Amino acid sequence: MDQRVPSMIHPLLEEYIQWFEHELPGCMAGLYLYGSIALGAFDERFSDIDFLTLLHRRPTPTEVERLAMIHQRLERTYPRWRLEGSYLQWDDVGRFEEEIVPFPYYHDGVLHLAGHFEVNAVTWWVLKNRGIAIVGPAAQDLHFTVDWELLLLKMRENLNSYWASWTRERSRLAHLLTDDGVQWTVLGVLRLWYTFREQGLISKIGAGRYALAHLPARWSPLIHEAIAIREGRQDSGYPSRALRAVEVVRFVRYVIKVCNEERQREAATF
Repeated sequence: MDQRVPSMIHPLLEEYIQWFEHELPGCMAGLYLYGSIALGAFDERFSDIDFLTLLHRRPTPTEVERLAMIHQRLERTYPRWRLEGSYLQWDDVGRFEEEIVPFPYYHDGVLHLAGHFEVNAVTWWVLKNRGIAIVGPAAQDLHFTVDWELLLLKMRENLNSYWASWTRERSRLAHLLTDDGVQWTVLGVLRLWYTFREQGLISKIGAGRYALAHLPARWSPLIHEAIAIREGRQDSGYPSRALRAVEVVRFVRYVIKVCNEERQREAATF
């Protein structure tokens, strides 16, 4: 197995392949890892195992039930590790939501029969440039390309739609009252800021640590809080969750503003 794959998850991946071949013989065309493992940022305490399984054909509803059973068995056997990923066809790789028929995907402990999950420019860039092949040809040899300028365009759209919604939508504001909501939002928006600034991709914690060195100290307590949550530490430096949530909203608005202003300055130079 590729030396970049942490040894502690080898048994899980091997068992996943064995069960898959037992339940859906001859259906797996490829198995790839991306995300934190591919970026060299896997942490055994909290990182997901982001996977992409390529199939020779679309699975039947019965076969999707078998996939769900496989994941349930793996969750019972390896409760520390969380698989997160999609079941696609070869022709789907490198495409976006509007181009792909809804497909099965496994997320938050549930095997969804059909939908879209992480079929975006970032996923494809990491897969193509850093992806790890467990089964199938090397990720770098897959027949698709990722346009870096298109990736940046998609990320800017995402910044001003999805991430902006965390400052105004009730359900997301409510989620900011939780530890998970804080780390997801603070570190998530920082990953985009890092990409625009450094023209590269980085892990969430990596983006947080980079921000501590490059953003005003005014935001350091919140960034430290998000990193601590992400690393599994539960102690908080805030007197209440409500005050912390308000600070997250201010922070997201600040980062969006900085990103947009930097983009305007860049455009003005051409």
